[in-house]
Amino acid sequence: MDLTCKWITLANRHYYMYLGKALAPLGINTSQYLFILALCREPGITQDKLPERIGINKSNVTRALTQLERAGFIRRESNPHDKRTTTVHPTQRAYDLYPRIMRVVAHWDAAVTSRFSGQEKETLQTLLQRLTDAAKAFKDDAMTGDPQL
Repeated sequence: MDLTCKWITLANRHYYMYLGKALAPLGINTSQYLFILALCREPGITQDKLPERIGINKSNVTRALTQLERAGFIRRESNPHDKRTTTVHPTQRAYDLYPRIMRVVAHWDAAVTSRFSGQEKETLQTLLQRLTDAAKAFKDDAMTGDPQL
């Protein structure tokens, strides 16, 4: 039997190849679109909460936000409630892009699940959510203890 991670990795690779091509005309790349989606959904979120929201490493946040700021998609401000933190806000340019990004993502989702019944889609989503929760818990445990190799 093949490892589950093989199929997840392959599907993700195809998704990112599709996204790269589909997002290029919008002026963003695959490492930036999740920031725009998260910020349009939660404007003013503090910069330190972004890694948790979009599932990325903290070290990648500053670089990605700097690129998005230079491109005019976001602005950063000192947090009025805690001057030690920074809040991140989408610009109108990001808000204008949001529905276009969502159409790209929805098109992929509809295309790759078109051969599934409604029940199969629900089951797949439930199983993937459970898998993600288990993966996060395993990673967290492995990072705080001695990973079993």
